[in-house]
Amino acid sequence: MLPRLRPAAARALTPLLLLALALALLVGGLPASRASDQTTRPGEDSRGAENPVAAAEPQRPNIVLITTDDQTDDELRFMPRTRRLLRRQGLDFTDAISPHPLCCPARAEILTGEYAHNNGVRHNDGPHGGWSAFIRRNEKQNIGPWLQDAGYRTAFIGKNLNGYSFEEPRPRGWDFYSPTGKKTYSYYGTTFYNDGEPRGFGRKYVADIVRGESVRLIKQYASEPEPFFLWASHVGPHTAFVKGWRSAVPARRHADMFRDLQVSNRTKKSFNEDDVSDKPGVVRRRKRFPLDHLTRHVRDRARSLQAIDEANARMVRALRSTGELDNTLVVFVSDNGYLLGEHRIFGKNFPYEEALQVPFLVRGPGIEPGSRSRATATLVDLAPTFLDLAGVLDDVRAAGHTDGISLRPVWRSGAPVNDTSLIQAGTGDRRQLAAFGWAWRGVRTGRYTYTRWWDGFEELYDRRRDPGQLRNVAGQASYRGVRTELRRRYQRLADCAGVRRCEQQDFGPEPAPR
Repeated sequence: MLPRLRPAAARALTPLLLLALALALLVGGLPASRASDQTTRPGEDSRGAENPVAAAEPQRPNIVLITTDDQTDDELRFMPRTRRLLRRQGLDFTDAISPHPLCCPARAEILTGEYAHNNGVRHNDGPHGGWSAFIRRNEKQNIGPWLQDAGYRTAFIGKNLNGYSFEEPRPRGWDFYSPTGKKTYSYYGTTFYNDGEPRGFGRKYVADIVRGESVRLIKQYASEPEPFFLWASHVGPHTAFVKGWRSAVPARRHADMFRDLQVSNRTKKSFNEDDVSDKPGVVRRRKRFPLDHLTRHVRDRARSLQAIDEANARMVRALRSTGELDNTLVVFVSDNGYLLGEHRIFGKNFPYEEALQVPFLVRGPGIEPGSRSRATATLVDLAPTFLDLAGVLDDVRAAGHTDGISLRPVWRSGAPVNDTSLIQAGTGDRRQLAAFGWAWRGVRTGRYTYTRWWDGFEELYDRRRDPGQLRNVAGQASYRGVRTELRRRYQRLADCAGVRRCEQQDFGPEPAPR
């Protein structure tokens, strides 16, 4: 059986070998390739049904995942290359969310395709947080080992889960493993694991290092017969730690950009919200956020995204130059969103749209350029989607893993997804752990957001009538039926496990207020 030939390898064939291949075709054709490497016939999907969009979709494509840290959906406007190369040439999930909007739990969801109550990572630190919580339960069951066992070359570069250090044993499942260690949030002087030989890169900017290593690996893996999975994990636009916490640090070449940029959301009614009396205690105690301080953060966040935007373009260029672009799914997403003064909050880990919603772009075979979807894609759906493309999703599910759905049917046929998503936030606070085990939990539907906080306080927002989430209607008589139904949905999902219980429940139509 002949191996599948990469474009780069095909270009290296000698004229004699090409002649031999031509003779073989004339005599009787080449032997059938591996079933996992076959492409669908024109006009048919993998089940033989008519589906022109899926006709160009090969099985087992390469997968490139690019993540940012704390990027809002709105901040995609500062990334023209990414919009041109990924949004215009792919699919934009316009209602995508991070259902656990905090760094470490969000990344654990990406790795496992499972909610925190199943993968064990509820917070950045504490008894249910950090790298230790992840590796304790998921060392052999995450996207790295799953794809490696499926025959993929696997690589990880950049920011890892909180609490990781180079002293930790090297996890299995990665052909190349290079998370950041020292000075992860410094942007300059960051040390990378470098597959067991820690390396600093002098005065190079952190996003440029991730870019360079990613391009190098794309070129290396493109010359090999196996498909590859590469995760490029950027730290920007997360706040920086340079002798204390401060705004994000841009690359020096971008330091003078956006000098006149203003806080665009300052015109929102939720910005430094006047009346927060109907919000939970953690919000009621907050003072208004200083506009000048926020302006500095907003400008530096936009600046820090410029090097990532350049990196995205260079990675796409590398895929194109090696002939792999048409055979690669490229995904761009943030681990969570961020509140920039809405409801007097500067941060994440809250059940408000600015923290939940994330940019989520996909480009690749079978995806119509310039398409959009209102399907509520979540980070929990990434691993199942990748496993589906690798042809091993059913095997992983049979072993009792993954809660999310594959998004592949969405871009192939526009198939709808479940309207109700579990949202939640863990805690390291002992009082909250004892009382509830979480900071808050709830559900988000296409119209409503319902949350129960650790002390029993409830929030309910009708985002159709109140997109800014200014009026908590949990106590209003006209929304009593809505609250009862959303409580029921939350209770059904609170301990769910597996896709049929977590993502494929039929709750029926959304209730309406009286």
